[in-house]
Parts: sequence; structure tokens; C-alpha cells
Amino acid sequence: MAKKKRNYSTTPKSITVDLNKVHIGGQYADMLRASNQDKSNAALVTKPILELEPAHIASERREYVEKWKYWMQEPRWCAGYSWLLLRENYELYEREEGLTRDEYYEIAKVAINTGPEQMNRLRTDKVSDVRYFELCKIMASHAAFYGVDYEKLNRGTSNGTYKIANFVIDSFYKAEHECQIQNAARGLRRGEKYQDYMSERDAAQLLFYMWLIVHNELLVGVRDKEITEFVDKGLVNPMDADRYIVKLTQNAAKSPCTGLIKSVRLGQGLQVPEFCKKAQDKVLDIYEALVEKKSNMFDFTR
Repeated sequence: MAKKKRNYSTTPKSITVDLNKVHIGGQYADMLRASNQDKSNAALVTKPILELEPAHIASERREYVEKWKYWMQEPRWCAGYSWLLLRENYELYEREEGLTRDEYYEIAKVAINTGPEQMNRLRTDKVSDVRYFELCKIMASHAAFYGVDYEKLNRGTSNGTYKIANFVIDSFYKAEHECQIQNAARGLRRGEKYQDYMSERDAAQLLFYMWLIVHNELLVGVRDKEITEFVDKGLVNPMDADRYIVKLTQNAAKSPCTGLIKSVRLGQGLQVPEFCKKAQDKVLDIYEALVEKKSNMFDFTR
């Protein structure tokens, strides 16, 4: 049996979602929006990383590009140094070694795949908006969310900020350590101006998704009070809970969810609507089934 933990009540700073600005068209409208968003997110998750703007590398330049790609896969501190060097001296390499934007894009894909936490070292002025979205997808696939340019992301594709943020949470199951989820959650909550880059319903959905599969206020900074407000305003409903549980079930079949389970802290007597409590029970059942396959390495409480 899992050991019981004390549920701490410290409340981190959270972003504010202006719920009064939201127009809700009833349950049918909610259902249609959820259905359309699910189709969009499913395409993002299931398809391989697409090069909507393929890079064109001249045959005589392939060796040069491969050299940089090799450096970007060196032990982490070496790769990070090479990535920083390229950022700080981009114009020099462009002038003296003929570095092109196509070549930089190819190198960037490897660099971000190796160190997704170093997304802030990308020269965003050297990649198109579409390519920036593709690079953010690589970052998000590692359950990472760092240094995101929301405006550029939304120019890269419709509702790009929400899609990437949602993909990050979808990828939580890949995390091996609790700190990975904590860092990603901090990055997601750091977007204090989400209202400028996505609808308020989408912002509420992201917070609810994190709350549901982690429910660790200290870790993700989502309070029960926020969840109740979202439900009262019609931003979150039982159908949303059901589809997030389906996602978690599918992801749990692919991974032991080690870092995710270690992150979970489920309290007692939660002041949230009943369907939210029932959804959390289902989430805990999923995690307990995974724990039974392993040992008592996980510690969380119902």
C-alpha cells in the first residue's frame, strides 16, 4: 500500500483568468469545441514531426551540417556550449562559413531534441514562424516548456500556444523525475498573459488538465478554488474530465509514468464539484494499477 502523505496548503502564485470575458453557448457548444480541439490535438500528438518548410542542404554542405549536429549531441554541457556559441556568433558563422537558415534549422532540431530546456538559446529571428512551431513541438515532446515566444508561436499555426502547451501536458507521462514536471508546470504558468494568446476557455482547460493528472498544488500551482470557478463559469465540464482520463489511460499503456506518479499528491475532502472528485478517483486507479506492476517506489495518497 502507498504511504499517506500530509497535504500541504501553501498556495503558489498563479495566473489570473478573467472568466467574465468568456461567452458560453451552452453544453452543445461546449461539446463541439471540445470535439474540434480533440481532433486538432490528436493530429499534433500522433503525427511525426513534419517539416512544413523542408530544409534544403546542398550536397557539398552536408558534412558541415553533420559536424554541427554531432556537436549538438555531445555530453550535455558540451552540446549546451556549442548551442550557445552558435547563438552568440550566428552572424560570424553566416559571414565566414556560409551558414544558411536552412542549415541552422537542421542544426536547431538536433540541439533542441538534445537539450529542450535550452529553447531560449534559439535565434528566433533566424527561423520562420512555421519552423518555430515545429521546433516547439520537439521541445514539448520532452514535456518541456521554456522561453516560448507566444506571438511567434501563434503566427506559426492557428492557436499555436494552446496546442504546444497542451502537447507538453500530454507528454508528462514521459518524465522520469518529479522535477521535470515541476519545471514544465512553472513554464506553463509563467505565461501571465495567456489571455492575449489563447481563449480563456483554453487557458482553463490547460490548468484543469494539469490539476487532474497531477493535483499537487505546490508543484503545478493550480488551486481547487480555481477549478471550482472554471466549472461554475462553464469553462470545464464532465466531458473534459472524461477525455483527459482517456488520454492518460492511453499514455499509461505506453509508459510507467514514473515522474508523473511521483508528482501526485491527492488530498482529502477536496472542495471541488463532484464530477472532479470522481475523475480524480479514476486517475488514482490508473496510477495504482501501474504501481502494482512495480514496487512501492511511488508514494501518493488518495
